[in-house]
Amino acid sequence: MNFDQNTLDMQFRQSDYGLSARRLWEHTELGQVNVFGLAISARPELNDAAAFIDIIRFDGDAFMLTGLTLAALRAGRIPADSSLHGNAALIELTHAEDAATFVRAVARHLDLCSHRQAVRNQHQQFLPSAHANDVFDVPLLFSTIQRLLRSLTKSKARAEQWRKTIENFHKRGLRVEEFERSNLPDALAVIDDDGGQISAGELANLCDFSALRLSVIPVINDARRQLKFSRAPERALKKTKKVPKAQTGQTRSVAGFDPVLGYRIEQVEHQTLWGPESHWQAVMHDGEVIRNPMKQALFPARETAAALAASHAKLNFPKRVALGCFSSYAWTGGEAYREWLITLPHYPASYLAGHFKIRNVLVHVRCDVREGADGKRVLLLQEVQSDWAQDARRAIACGEMDPGDDECPPFLKEWPALAMKLVLLHAAHQRLDAVAWTRGAHQVSRYKGLGAAGLNELYDRTLPREVNRILKPFGCACETLGVFVPTNFSIKQTENGYEVVSPEGDFLGMAHTLEDARQFIPDRGHELLYDVHGVRLSDAVCKALLEQGFPAWG
Repeated sequence: MNFDQNTLDMQFRQSDYGLSARRLWEHTELGQVNVFGLAISARPELNDAAAFIDIIRFDGDAFMLTGLTLAALRAGRIPADSSLHGNAALIELTHAEDAATFVRAVARHLDLCSHRQAVRNQHQQFLPSAHANDVFDVPLLFSTIQRLLRSLTKSKARAEQWRKTIENFHKRGLRVEEFERSNLPDALAVIDDDGGQISAGELANLCDFSALRLSVIPVINDARRQLKFSRAPERALKKTKKVPKAQTGQTRSVAGFDPVLGYRIEQVEHQTLWGPESHWQAVMHDGEVIRNPMKQALFPARETAAALAASHAKLNFPKRVALGCFSSYAWTGGEAYREWLITLPHYPASYLAGHFKIRNVLVHVRCDVREGADGKRVLLLQEVQSDWAQDARRAIACGEMDPGDDECPPFLKEWPALAMKLVLLHAAHQRLDAVAWTRGAHQVSRYKGLGAAGLNELYDRTLPREVNRILKPFGCACETLGVFVPTNFSIKQTENGYEVVSPEGDFLGMAHTLEDARQFIPDRGHELLYDVHGVRLSDAVCKALLEQGFPAWG
């Protein structure tokens, strides 16, 4: 069995249950957070594949997490209130041959991961790492109900009294969804049954948002070129070792050298009756010759040896690029283009439709940094969208889903505000001067055939309204900003730098930085100032945002 994006989930025969390694794959291949709390060891024998496999329950094509790993199920570590408690038939299914094949595939993947010595080109984090008390796993995003409860006295009260108090919290910014998803309705019901009393602090500690922990990751891909061979350095390299006996007495010279990882291509020459004959081999930084799966080391073509070195580097030192998948839909001329995904990796339901084949993408944001009209650095949002919320709203409207269903995403109404809160924190952390986003008309022009009404509503009304609301305490408001966009030429960011292309599609030049790329712009090339929605972020505002943060709802 291959282990790839199409084979990450399996359903047991004649059962609603199955196995999933999707969260493991997203962690190892996409940089998603490790939800298992168990690091992958560099020693393969210490990795238990079952500990990284989720037990899932299917409902048609969709599936839900059960909250158990395969290792926990087999070991009997099942909560008493779990629907899987005492399910001997399920345990038997996990030992069937199809399950065993799945586990072996996961084990092989873990073995490959354990051999990785480093992941190159690591992307910059969207926000700094969260602290232990950050309940949503991102910094500066807090729970309103927890804060309000902890601001009260230590006196105890009965459940009914607390319900009245919490009802008054709605006048102070508490949203209904936060209360419903806080675990407090169930906790108060238990207190009702017991007839006891509880303090505000104790009630705050009963809030449980663990299923709503967020992760923000860029869309990454394997680099097309793992190694870049150049001339050999003047310094002495490690002596080639473990050479085949057939090379005894032959001459070896370095024909190509990668200065980053130290891989080299060697030309091996020997004399024949018809004159000199050359072969090629790939050598690691320590001088060890690389062999292919057939144990072959010498090749008649240099390209074959170079490809073997690249595949070896990809396995041991994978190189990632964070340029996303949809850069062709972005305005040219920006730098640091990213496609950021706001995900819910801990949420039991599994949403997998939409633009990205990644589990539980709540919002995707495509953005770059470019020069504004006043020369300031502007974070421009090329697109902000929630496929999950859009599909859920459509299903609710058709009567196929209830807003209270597990498949319905959290933040169904509030995802635009949540996205902008995180974006504003990101911009403040990066010390950018403004955040801006395209107008509805820009989106309509870009995606011809899509509903203009929906695009105008989101970009021209919803986002400005939400940003004005959440930034009002900081003295900020939306306004029209200008950003520069090339019009009769293009500048595109690639994994190798920035390339400049003429209107006719002719390649004009490549540069490492955006500023250097602009030197290739022809004399009659020019940029236009596009009017967009935006908000300026002064140093004082950035400082306040990074001190106060935002409520997750409201």
